[in-house]
Amino acid sequence: MSTLLVEAGSWVTFDSGTTSFSRKHLEALISKRANDLGLKLDWLVSYQLNTGVRRIAFVIGSKNRALLNELKDQLGAEFPSFSGQAELAALQTECISRDSGRLVIFPFTADISGLLPAKDLLEHSIIEEIVAIGETMPSEAVLKIDNYLRPIFEQGKVKLLVERVADGFFAPVEREAPHECCGDHDDFEL
Repeated sequence: MSTLLVEAGSWVTFDSGTTSFSRKHLEALISKRANDLGLKLDWLVSYQLNTGVRRIAFVIGSKNRALLNELKDQLGAEFPSFSGQAELAALQTECISRDSGRLVIFPFTADISGLLPAKDLLEHSIIEEIVAIGETMPSEAVLKIDNYLRPIFEQGKVKLLVERVADGFFAPVEREAPHECCGDHDDFEL
């Protein structure tokens, strides 16, 4: 079990129910509500639930138990949960044991504003392994991060999945804006 995860102190789990909000919108909403409460989130880990109705759940960690519970109550009032306590407790266990989950907020000290050697990311973050999809990543690889990281918990480790992009760089598979828009769509016809 990760010391960092244990140090978070308090944990709550939130099931978004059958909302039509996107995962990205829910992440922003949770962050905003926490900010409005004055709550510093140490961890926000998302899960895609496929039992019953497909929905998104989050495990949220913070040192401030009282405000964390208040955040959970606010979210629960707006988004009725479909999960039972056992399912939510299992998600917490998966998170704390680092078996699965997608990290949205996590402890981090590296500058991720642009290009970063892969070895620096491993040295200055909780990311333990960088996995290049479809190839072996060279030891001198440079990552194009652009202020957006969504590593995953897998088999007890924090991993970042990357792929080769233009100019020989590697970039996280999950990007904030994966597709560039070409602009005006008025003349587009089907």
